[in-house]
Amino acid sequence: MINKNFRKELQRLIPFSFIAIVSIVSTVPAFTGGKFKLNYDGQFHLARFEDVYMALLHFRLPPLVNLIGLSQHGLAVNGMYPWLTGLIFIIPKFFIHNYMYALGTGFFILNFLTMFCVYWLTRYVTRNIWIQVLGISLYQFNAYHLTLMYSRIALGEAIAYMLLPVVLLGCLKIWNKDPNGWLYLGLGMGAIANTHVLSLIMAAGLIFSVETVRIFQRKLDRTEFLAYLKAGGLSVLSGFYSLVNIYWLSSRNLLNNPSGPWVTIKPNVLLQALLNNSIVEDANSFNIGFLPVLVLIIFTGLLFTSREGSWRIWTVAAFISFISTFSWFPWQLVANQITFVSIQFLGRFLSFTALFLTMAVVCYFEEQKIKTKDISFAITFLVMITGICAVHSYHGEKTNDGFKVWVNAEQLKSSTYSSFLGNDYAPLNNKKERLSALVQSAGIKMEVKKQSYNKLQLRLTVSKNGNYSLPIARYTGVRYRAVLNGKKILSLGKKNIKLKLLKGTNDFSLSSEAPASSYITMAISLLATFGGVLMLLRRFFRPKIEKKISDNNE
Repeated sequence: MINKNFRKELQRLIPFSFIAIVSIVSTVPAFTGGKFKLNYDGQFHLARFEDVYMALLHFRLPPLVNLIGLSQHGLAVNGMYPWLTGLIFIIPKFFIHNYMYALGTGFFILNFLTMFCVYWLTRYVTRNIWIQVLGISLYQFNAYHLTLMYSRIALGEAIAYMLLPVVLLGCLKIWNKDPNGWLYLGLGMGAIANTHVLSLIMAAGLIFSVETVRIFQRKLDRTEFLAYLKAGGLSVLSGFYSLVNIYWLSSRNLLNNPSGPWVTIKPNVLLQALLNNSIVEDANSFNIGFLPVLVLIIFTGLLFTSREGSWRIWTVAAFISFISTFSWFPWQLVANQITFVSIQFLGRFLSFTALFLTMAVVCYFEEQKIKTKDISFAITFLVMITGICAVHSYHGEKTNDGFKVWVNAEQLKSSTYSSFLGNDYAPLNNKKERLSALVQSAGIKMEVKKQSYNKLQLRLTVSKNGNYSLPIARYTGVRYRAVLNGKKILSLGKKNIKLKLLKGTNDFSLSSEAPASSYITMAISLLATFGGVLMLLRRFFRPKIEKKISDNNE
């Protein structure tokens, strides 16, 4: 009996051991040689995480504007780009002072949690460990995920990718009348709201589309509707801090939100990227990898030979989401009609393709009841090897995909404080022409003396007395304190900082603090999140405790 229980517990540890080991394997290739390949997006995220880290280190919430790096424009990145779930990259900095090791630890946590979330999803479908491992590998090592992390370094979107399996798990549980489903969905969507709003909009749009279909199929009943209402309420409360910040700034200021034409994937460029096992930062060739595409093609072919199984639905969803990213379709016509948000590139939908393909494969092997160990091992091994090789090759080679630089720990820190950002989230003078209000007057020299999470100190040199405009944003609804040559300045300009400077050198400091309301909204977000987690844990462990009590009574 003891040996049987021991073997059972040992089997349960296999997925977690696999996840822990593979998390290391997924991280190390991007840091070989003690260097990391950094781009502009990477600098952007590291700068905003540094700002939040320094604020939390002083037991404060960060101000809505960023005063560390990002071209010293004082842009409202903290307010407009959620950071709360990004704590997985921020918390290691409290314990690890080496910037490279702290970043590597953040990626390890990201990889571990990504695989744990998809394990959570696959475990709901099957108890076969080999099928679970196969699903984990397909989701973790598909090329788009590796592109998110190591070539685009889109850390907000990568964290949202991590959370998508939890969102889908919540939907599955709701459809199957599980009373816990709304908790999974609400917590998952709330966490995405706290990391990447565009992913939140895309996920919400997809759920809305699916539920519309279920209405026509007469599958949506009162219980399901109420579950979605509760999940929506929990997600809003969980993301309350982030959502209120975005609303507060957007409703009071005309902002230059990231935009641009919807870049589609070109099949001929995609084919070349697949053959080269490439994860370069090229929106025309974003892909999920050669082997996952091959699996998708095989499963699409199987649709014509097998007429049963839920795997068919997931295969169709994966195929449609994959094909829809192609340049075959006139997506720009749709983009021209949607002005409130810009997807920027259709490759973002590959996150859903990867999720649906994972579900298709897991459901197929579970439902067909065929021998899975050998096939699962082969696919898992090949997917892992090709993924690791793609990261290693990209890390070691000079690629023609925009600004890229290899940095060591010290350079990583310095690049955080000297990071570049154009006009994202800058105040606009004109919405139609999208004219940025950030203007620098001629004849002024700006030198950064000191940067901190809540204060930017500059040395301004001019050749004559006069009024000068600085390329530093000024937002309505944000509290500022400005000091020029030792005197407090009350008038700063409407959309960018404007000062009356004296000939020669002028010392100027600009500081900002998080409003008191941010502490209230943060408390609401934390209470809602922790409350949801506690409810989930209570419902998860209560049946086991009751069973144990019942066994003891017998």
